[in-house]
Parts: sequence; C-alpha cells; structure tokens
Amino acid sequence: MSDTLQITDLKVHFPGRGGEPIRAVDGVSLSIAPHETLGLVGESGCGKSTVSNATVGLVSPTSGSVRVLGTELAGANARTLRAVRARAQMVFQDPVMSLNPRMTVGAAIGEPLLVRNLGRGIALRTRVAELLEEVGLRPEHASRYPHQFSGGQRQRIVIARALALRPALLVCDEPVSALDVSVRAQILNLLVELQSRHGMSMLFVSHDLAVVRHVCDRVAVMYLGLLAELAPGDVLYSKPLHPYTKALLAAVPEPDPVMQRAKPRVLLTGEIPSPANPPSGCRFHTRCPIAIDICRHEVPAWRHVGNSQVACHLV
Repeated sequence: MSDTLQITDLKVHFPGRGGEPIRAVDGVSLSIAPHETLGLVGESGCGKSTVSNATVGLVSPTSGSVRVLGTELAGANARTLRAVRARAQMVFQDPVMSLNPRMTVGAAIGEPLLVRNLGRGIALRTRVAELLEEVGLRPEHASRYPHQFSGGQRQRIVIARALALRPALLVCDEPVSALDVSVRAQILNLLVELQSRHGMSMLFVSHDLAVVRHVCDRVAVMYLGLLAELAPGDVLYSKPLHPYTKALLAAVPEPDPVMQRAKPRVLLTGEIPSPANPPSGCRFHTRCPIAIDICRHEVPAWRHVGNSQVACHLV
C-alpha cells in the first residue's frame, strides 16, 4: 500500500529584504503511511507550519515534490488541488480565526458538503448532526454561532468540519496550543479516537514534545528549515541522537520534582539564525554545545542509525 503523504526534497522560499530569499523549508523529505500519525516538532520559525501548508496546497513549493495519495501538488492546477483537498483536510491553531462569526455552526460544518454537492436539505442536516455528535457536541448546537462556544468547543467544531468529507489525511497545525491546559487533553484524546475510528493518516505539527508523545507513532524534529532527526516515538524519547533533540527533551518539564531535578540539563546559547542567511555546515552548530570544526564547514549527511534517521557528524 502506497504512502498517504510523500514529501521529497521540499523547498519553500519566500522573497526577503535585500534580495535574499527566506528559506523557510530548505530540503525536507518525509512520508506518512496509511493510518499513521507523524509528529513534526521544532521551535517557532523552524518551518514546520510551512511544511503543513504545502501539504494541502496552501503554499506552492519552490522545488521538490509533495504527493498526497499519489497525486503531485507541485505545479498542480486548481482542479487537481480541489480534488486533493477533499482528501486532505486541515485543523488550524486558532479556532476563533477558523470560523466565520456570521455563519451558524451547522452552516460552517455543512459548507464543504454543499460546495461539493454531497448533501442538501434533510440529508445535509442529518450529516451535520452526526458530525457534531462524533466530536462530542449536540445536534441542537448547529443553530448557534461560534461566539456562543468555549475555545475547546470551537476546536471540536473545526474538527467536525474537517471530517465532513471523510479525509484520508488530517493535517493538524498546533491544534491545542491556543487552548486552556484543562481542555488540551480532551481534544488530543478526541483526535486519537477519530484517527483510529476512521483510519486516517495524520500530520501533527507542534512545538510541544509532551503533546506529540501522546498522539504520534513517529516524530520528526525540524530545525531552521531542515530535519535534524526522525524516529519512532518510543525510540526518540528514550534514545535521542541529535543534540537539538536532546535539548528539546531536556526542556520538557516533569510533573515529579524529583525526576525534574534528576534530568540532564542541556543549555543552548544564542538565538535561531535567520532563515534568510543560514549558517554554513550544520545549521545547528552556532548553538550546539558539542560542535567541532567539521560542523562549521560540512553539511552532515542524513543517515540511518538503528531505527532512527539523523543529520549529525557526531552521532
């Protein structure tokens, strides 16, 4: 069975000041198998949201390939993109910005079905009611407006809308970061349950490694437009290889104060360099606590180490 998503050497550059392009994504390759959830993590500005946007055709690749269910999105026409977007849906970070305040919840959820002539009248209302119940809301909520719901309920509405066309791939870009801590676990559990029930593949983008651990089969770590490490979730969390991955995991707080004190500390200095002018060699060398001379001059090869893949000279 072919992969649901196949990204090969994806580059997405944006015009920058002074003529230098902003290399938001600069050569990323990854895949997602059917029914698999892949986590994409990294600090703000590393390019992970640009990868997710390219996955559903919201930004055009500068070069490289993005294939969803075997269909190439790079250079695709409007008709092809329209067909792919029926099978690849997105859940954005902010549910307030994702919903039209002048549309009822029922109209918002039913709009994809109306646009594609997949339901009208009683059939449409029945399907909307089913979707609301599937995400833990009530059918009578269809007549209400977004401002009448809490943040967690609005995100449930957004998820219901994304499920309306029965997608094969669900792209979640920081889906719980705008929510209160008390409701994050509820939304994460809902996504896990829906992914299992419908057999979807999922690309889960987040800066929170604790969240990703809860929902993902494999985890890809991104830094300054490139992947630093890719591994099964249990392997990455128990035996991280890249110094950047180790630093991210060291920053995840432990609820047990004894375990928190026992955790190794990894201190990173400086700020993330500009994607308009990335460092030579390994892009992480300017902040890496163990960098040596080769790291400053030679780009590390992407290679297999056990069940992991990593780009580091010192692994």
